Amino acid sequence: MRALVVMQMKHSSHTLDSVEHHPTSPVTVETLPANLPDAVILKISGPLSIHNFFDFQDLSRKQTAPLLLIDLSEVPYIDSAAVGSLVGVHVSREHSGKKYAIIGANDRVQNIFRMTAVSQFLVTFPTVAEAEAALL
Repeated sequence: MRALVVMQMKHSSHTLDSVEHHPTSPVTVETLPANLPDAVILKISGPLSIHNFFDFQDLSRKQTAPLLLIDLSEVPYIDSAAVGSLVGVHVSREHSGKKYAIIGANDRVQNIFRMTAVSQFLVTFPTVAEAEAALL
């Protein structure tokens, strides 16, 4: 019976779609220059989860620029551990008097922010340009 359930799941279009966004898929984190001299962008590509958020967490903690922009435009999925790391960025930046913004979160990620109630305090913008204009 168990093998039959597994086979049915493999043929499900939902499962095939979710393979692309599987939380254990690789994630890349790049440090990029921003348009403003006092800002840096951390661009994340891939699903950010407990399996891979440590590089992002380490890089975000090392950033000393007055403005940190976290680009999630290529992140299809985040889990609660990734949400926790973003909350950590918020707290750290707030305590140090530095600014940050989360950029380009898709609908799925924004829904997770709303469901976990972190949307009430996380700083988010649709684009880098809007964040830069509002924060500096």
